Amino acid sequence: MKLAIGCHVMWYEIEMVGEYVDSLIQLIDQVSEEEHKNIYIDFYLNTNTYFEQPVSKDMIEKVIEKFNSQILSQFRYEYLNLTHNISDKFYFIGDYRRDFNNMFAPNTDFLIWGESDCLLPKETYQVLNLIKDYTDQNNSYRYIVTFAVRKMWDESWKVLEHPKFTDAKFKEREEDWENDPSSILYTMSLAEMNKVNEETKEVDLQFIQYPKFDGSGLVISSQLVMAGANIPLGVWACGEDTSFMTVAGKILGGDYKQFIVKNILKVHNRNHPKKRMYVEGMNDEAAHINRENNKSWMKNHKVCETNLHNLNNNTKKLITRKELKDEITKISTNNS
Repeated sequence: MKLAIGCHVMWYEIEMVGEYVDSLIQLIDQVSEEEHKNIYIDFYLNTNTYFEQPVSKDMIEKVIEKFNSQILSQFRYEYLNLTHNISDKFYFIGDYRRDFNNMFAPNTDFLIWGESDCLLPKETYQVLNLIKDYTDQNNSYRYIVTFAVRKMWDESWKVLEHPKFTDAKFKEREEDWENDPSSILYTMSLAEMNKVNEETKEVDLQFIQYPKFDGSGLVISSQLVMAGANIPLGVWACGEDTSFMTVAGKILGGDYKQFIVKNILKVHNRNHPKKRMYVEGMNDEAAHINRENNKSWMKNHKVCETNLHNLNNNTKKLITRKELKDEITKISTNNS
């Protein structure tokens, strides 16, 4: 079994991504050295400053140095396939995941979308081996795999929620979530996730026939991408997971398959305190969750949301990246 795990890292996420790397290391350590040749780890360090400016002129250089010395250097495996790219071009997480899918699908069985604020379970490789054995025996090659999540915001997510958290109350920001591990606002450590997963004695593998997932830690059978499922070019900065969900559902139709590893938790630390570091003008504790005052970024976000909404509406033209850049230039001119 061959799998590729890819992660897009923004320069201001450099202090956060180390925990994601730690989860990768422990995942790899569960696999025999001989099988390391079947694992592909890819990183894209995005140093573009179109929307956020660093606090100092040399900050990007410092980030690159830290990325090389403290992130890439962690992967001291003789046979592991490690690749990376560093660029400041106008490029986003949706672009990366689209390119990652296309690059690695022809030579692997599974693609995994890593994320800077995501923790992958150490049981990943073994669980996917079980699923591959089952699907190969049943001649079923195109599907999605999702690990369990914590308490989400509405009942439609209940099918993905870990049994330890599914009966908890969803906490809004104004509620007491700081000490509640069931809350997606709570920043869960790798040790805490491991403790939850160590309680599992036998994997509970469930199955749905409709798409339901978020992008962090998403597992895609490479055959699904080979069949044409990918992120549309009109979605690049946000909503890439939802757009992929739409395309996958269309391609597979009534034959859509999604395996849910119900009692193995993956973590998406959406509210991580180090989510947006070294950004000019973001000094308060809430800076990592507040971009509303950044007009250029909000325009980018709105364009992607609009395109996502119009994917299935043939009467609406999708907004191009050039049109977005023109709008951002206008905003910059008006602010200067």
